[in-house]
Amino acid sequence: MRSAVVALVLAAVGAAAADPAHGLTVQEAILLAKPAVALIKAEVGADACFVFIGASPRTDWLSGVVARDERGFILAGPDVPADGWPLPRDPYVLETSVPGVFVAGDVRARSVKRVASAVGEGSMAVSLIHQYLADT
Repeated sequence: MRSAVVALVLAAVGAAAADPAHGLTVQEAILLAKPAVALIKAEVGADACFVFIGASPRTDWLSGVVARDERGFILAGPDVPADGWPLPRDPYVLETSVPGVFVAGDVRARSVKRVASAVGEGSMAVSLIHQYLADT
């Protein structure tokens, strides 16, 4: 289970894998390097490497458009602030603070951050869009 520890180390220190895998026939280690500090490098034993690409929401372009949490993830459904919701009904589960605008996947606050969940949420969003259109 060394790979789980490496994932935690990467997140905690803000490191990036400089040379992701070392080993003759299987992965045995990973070289970690902190991008801003070229002199800080460490080789850590790791039997696997997992890539997490949804950890930063990259939603700055939506500032002032939809409600987001302090980290930038988009609020939906019951997480939408009541004072920012303009309709008499509650927002649907994946509906943002803008009626008829839905969010799914890693960019949604409190999402599971897994591909299968994102795909499922996308399917749910399609159904909710149909419901929204039927109600308006």
